[in-house]
Amino acid sequence: MHRTPRVLVAAAAAACTTLLLAACASGGESLADEPEGASTSVAQREDLPSGPVLDRIQNDGELVVGMPEDLKGFAFLDPISGEYTGFEADLASMLAEYLLGEASVRHVTVTADTRESLLQNGTVDVVLSTYQITEPRLEKIDFAGPHMELGTALISTPDWDGEIATADDLAGLKVITTAGAAADYLGTAAPDATPVVFDSLSACIQALKDGRGDVFLNNTAVAIGLVADDDELVLAGSFDAALFGIGTSKEDPAFTEVVNDFLEQIEADGQWEQAWDRNVGVITGEPAPTPPAVGTLFLD
Repeated sequence: MHRTPRVLVAAAAAACTTLLLAACASGGESLADEPEGASTSVAQREDLPSGPVLDRIQNDGELVVGMPEDLKGFAFLDPISGEYTGFEADLASMLAEYLLGEASVRHVTVTADTRESLLQNGTVDVVLSTYQITEPRLEKIDFAGPHMELGTALISTPDWDGEIATADDLAGLKVITTAGAAADYLGTAAPDATPVVFDSLSACIQALKDGRGDVFLNNTAVAIGLVADDDELVLAGSFDAALFGIGTSKEDPAFTEVVNDFLEQIEADGQWEQAWDRNVGVITGEPAPTPPAVGTLFLD
């Protein structure tokens, strides 16, 4: 199977014990060069099983990661420096280092509507985009992980004075959300709410600020990123919980297990916690949670 040509800007946001800086090339590639004398934070395994996805990665010398550009704390592309920062951006760099021995990452921007197709056609090797694990998605792709457990959160403008404690309190409200799992959740959990659905986070937030809805609903990761430095947004409640994973292709189940092994290693040696604290903890002021057990998707 030939890989579909990659598109969009690439940057490597390297993280580990020492945060590596990405050097962006004008040709669209990005390589993170390790400072002289620094030790590799995740040693490259020598026993990685051969398979179509891993072979592509190693032949190309880069890991192609689908992720958003606008989620501070998790995956954010600085428009000036061209560097990605955030918890999941750090995990992408660590995974590349685990597979290749260096944090060589090419980023491809994804939306809720494009993630599965880009995995299926080989445009990206993995998707890291606060990707909730659901049964419908597992019919199309696989997930490594889970690597996060997060609740459902609401965002409003500061002048909104409603109170939301459970999904039932959304009845009668215009609730803005993104297409996919968030919209599906809203339809099931709050059937008496009026959904206002958009494909992108930026469109959702603009609609909220324009008064086209009462609140915006999505997972807690998305909410944290959006309120990080926008004083026109506030958290308006949180409830329930869901598991999030790294999207992988069904064409190579062995590669999914390789990613699971990677997650187990960085959780055991403290790098998962460090990545969370320096990206998410600085926003929330809360310590890193205990990550969920890797390898069981808990959907039975």
